[in-house]
Amino acid sequence: MEILRLTFQLGVFFAIYGFIWFFIDLGIKLLTVGNPRSVFETYVLKAIKYVFLVDVIFLFSIDMNSGNMSIVNLYPIIFIMILYFIGKFQKNQKNNLIMSSMGLGMIQSKFNPKYEIFVIVVALLAFVLFVLNPESANNPVAFWFKESILDIESTAIIGFVFKIIGFFFLIGILLKTINAFQLIVSGKLFTQNNTNRDSSDFDDYEEVN
Repeated sequence: MEILRLTFQLGVFFAIYGFIWFFIDLGIKLLTVGNPRSVFETYVLKAIKYVFLVDVIFLFSIDMNSGNMSIVNLYPIIFIMILYFIGKFQKNQKNNLIMSSMGLGMIQSKFNPKYEIFVIVVALLAFVLFVLNPESANNPVAFWFKESILDIESTAIIGFVFKIIGFFFLIGILLKTINAFQLIVSGKLFTQNNTNRDSSDFDDYEEVN
């Protein structure tokens, strides 16, 4: 039951963080009207977004474990974050394929698989850094995100909406885990047919973004 509660809570945090970042990104776009964002700029911002996300999750994990930050306590959080980032990658990849099929790939999409993987790796390495050096996670920006997330979560109506999103995130993680376990047990994980699997496993509970 503890892992279910943790997954649900992280789903709520992911959703609210995405909601906050939406307005930050919107503000940046308004300040740079007339200057189209390059692929490089897009992924620099995404790297910043992901690094602060794992920073905030690390701060929350300290609270969840009452300051006991052993690696054993962090395994479930790391596992859930990896699944979350895989879901983000799959969703962006699918959106890019859809736009490409409509002839819009070169115009609107800034998806780059190599850059996408790179920023995810950077975010995970940042989390490892926070584990090895917890003091590096303490900064005003991360604290602001943390307090904002808690404030929004405690709001009656909006907080309830994000709890619903957290519930669907929990269901999605469970289905993803069960599916992966079944593929491993059956030996189908490495078969040719598996390459054609639908890449939208995480779409039903993606963060608000």
